[in-house]
Formats: sequence, C-alpha cells, structure tokens
Amino acid sequence: MVAKACRRDAGREPRRLTRHFRAKETPESLPKSGVLTVKAATAGNISLMQKSQAPVQKRDVRIDFFRGLALLFIFVDHIPGNWLADLTMRNFGFADAAEVFVFLAGFSALLAYSKTFEKEGFRSGTSRVGRRIFDLYVWHIGTVVVSLLLLSAAALFFSQPNYLNHIGLQYFINYPSHAIPQAAVLYYQQNMLNILPLYILLLAWFPVMYWLLRRSHALVLIISAAIWLAAYAGGLGLPGHPVWGWFFNPFAWQLLLTLGAVAADRVRRNMPLYEAVLLPPAAAYALFACLVIAPWTRIPGLESTRLLPGDLLGAIDKTNLSPLRILHIVALGYIVAACVPASARWLTSPGAGVISRCGQHSLEIFCLGTLLSFSGWVVMQEAGTDLTTQIAVNTIGISVLGVTAWYLAQRKLGRSVGLVWPSVPLFNRVLLPPSR
Repeated sequence: MVAKACRRDAGREPRRLTRHFRAKETPESLPKSGVLTVKAATAGNISLMQKSQAPVQKRDVRIDFFRGLALLFIFVDHIPGNWLADLTMRNFGFADAAEVFVFLAGFSALLAYSKTFEKEGFRSGTSRVGRRIFDLYVWHIGTVVVSLLLLSAAALFFSQPNYLNHIGLQYFINYPSHAIPQAAVLYYQQNMLNILPLYILLLAWFPVMYWLLRRSHALVLIISAAIWLAAYAGGLGLPGHPVWGWFFNPFAWQLLLTLGAVAADRVRRNMPLYEAVLLPPAAAYALFACLVIAPWTRIPGLESTRLLPGDLLGAIDKTNLSPLRILHIVALGYIVAACVPASARWLTSPGAGVISRCGQHSLEIFCLGTLLSFSGWVVMQEAGTDLTTQIAVNTIGISVLGVTAWYLAQRKLGRSVGLVWPSVPLFNRVLLPPSR
C-alpha cells in the first residue's frame, strides 16, 4: 500500500517528490540502529522503481556455479583421507579444481575490470586491480594467522605436533624471525595456503595482459604462451621456501588466466566462443583423460582394473602446468560452453543456487573453506575416519559455507537497495570488510 501511494503521489507532483526522495536516500536518513523508518523505506521503493527502468545486464550464472563447485571441491580435497574427495574433479581427468578456479578468475576479472579500463582509463583500471590485490593480500595473511592459531591450539590440546607439520606451519614455531617476514613477502608459503599468493601475482599481470588483449587476442596468447613455455621447459620460476619454490608457478599459470580473459572478451563482444566441429575432439580428449586417470580403480576390488596404463603419459606436472592439464581444462570449458546454456533451468534450482552463491563470494568462501578443511581434518584425526564422522564433517562444512554465502548475498542485496542489513559487528568488521 505504501508503494502504491508513492506511485500515485509521484504522478501528481513528480518534480517535488523526486527532490524529496533523493534527499531521503542519503545515508544520513538511515537510522544507526539498523531499523528503517517508513519514510526511508518509501524512498527505497521509489529508488527501486526508478532503477528498474534501466536496462540490466544479466549475470552468467554458469560462472558462479562452476566457480562455487570448484570451491566446494577444494574444501573436500583439502581434508586428507576424505572419502568424498574420490568423487571430485581431480579423479576424472588431468586438471582439478585449481585450474577451474584460475580459468574462471581470468574470465570474471575481464568482465569486472574491462569497463573501468575503457571508461576511466588505464590508470584507473590498474588502481582498481591494485585495490583488489591488496584485499587478496589481507585475506591471505589473515587466513595464515588464523590457521596457525587454529592448528597450534589443536597441536597443544591433543599433544599432536603433526597438526602443524601437516601444512608446513612448524617453521613459524622453530624460526619465527625468518618465517614472519618471509611469509609477509610471500616467499614462505604453506601447503594448501598457496592459491591466493598465485592469484595475487596473476592479478598483477592482468593490466599488462589486458593492454595486450586490446591490441590483439593472438598477440596476448602468443606472449602468454611464450612465458608459459619458458616456465614449463626453461625453468623460469620464483624462489621460495621450501627450497623448490612456489608450488603454483605464476609464470606458467598466467596462461590459464589469459585464456579465461580471452574467452570472456569474446563473449563480451558477441564473438563465437566455440565451433560445433571441435566439440567431438574436446569430448574425446576429456574421455581419454578419464580413462588414463581411471576413477573406478578407487572402488574396492577394481584397483588394478585399467583400460590404459596409469603411467602412460608419465608425470603430469601441476607446478608448471603441464600441457595435458591445459588441454583438459580447455576441453571441459568447451564442452560446458557448447552443452550448458546460460538459461538452463537447473541452474536456477535451489541446490544450484547454493553453489552459485558460493561462487559469487569466492574469496570469503575460499578462506573459510580452508579453515573448515583444517578443522575437519583434526576432527577426523581425533574421532576417527568412519563413515558417520566423514559424513558429519562434510555435511557441516558444506552447510557452513552455504549459509555464509547466503548471508553475504543478503548483506550485498541490502546495500544495493540502500538498506541497512542487520549486522553482527565482529563478523562484519573482522571477517567481512566492507565491499567496494
């Protein structure tokens, strides 16, 4: 009834009411208690009606869904001895969730930052990317600190120093004067905490990559492939602790980010993303990768039942991104682009919505998932790895991630319509820094 009255009044005196409600839309009109007044709510309704007249570019739900699925896979895979990990992507081909995450990071980064580069210039675009890099760095350091506190407490409480050794945190205890500054400059990286440092450096490459991409897709792909080849075949990499350097070599993995960005730019410009003639080879390669990995060998009694030798292709390098892994993720992306339309009805189902919300808030969900995987591992070490415990660990962990993603989505929605969302001060100020 309030909205109806507003529309009737707006029709009588449009100019005066427009000025009135614009004044009411200012932050000062919102009560600090987090409860909206009737006038503020009325202003919000008018603002929503005005915004609804503008054309809205639909978000590709496929990006959110598959990125969210990759994040859930990462959570499951990071729990040693987890039976559910036998069902994740890494058991069905050469690539795993990390490749999906980086490829879609390039795709979404191009869509997120290209308008800033085009409308406000290269400096403004680079500045916006730099702010995102800073956010990633803060979240990474925070995750390392919380992981150290969490596993140190578990090691002391259960008298199990292996909890620190599990991801290489013992270096903090034994040599803090070395570990702290090395971790601060990303030289010292802990096991399972090395994806965000990779993403930080990949985003640092993004402005240069975008500048090249604007000249030519072929140019940026040739240069990116040359850098990858120098890493994969020539040993180009970054030093780090432990002595073998970065687990994810950024000089190699930048190719995957570039491929994702090029794909997004083609979509943005309404250029064809795939050709039907290439779909059968892509499907054949994905099937070949599955046959080599042989996921059914994890079933008791079928351990030695293989159609192809497991060592047929030798070691499939992850650090320097083996070409087998690149081809696999490209083939899977090709199949998804060809066979899963953005308008697919199942993408709007409640279950898919939970996964998509995780993908929409990838940074927060990744960091929280990492901490939950460490907690789940400790629980399984202390309570046992029986089926009941594993079901409980996976169910609770995935539920917490889903609920957190829902909260973040509601919080963002509240801000987008000018409302003050009820807040939990500690959760908002420490774990959830204000979004830009």
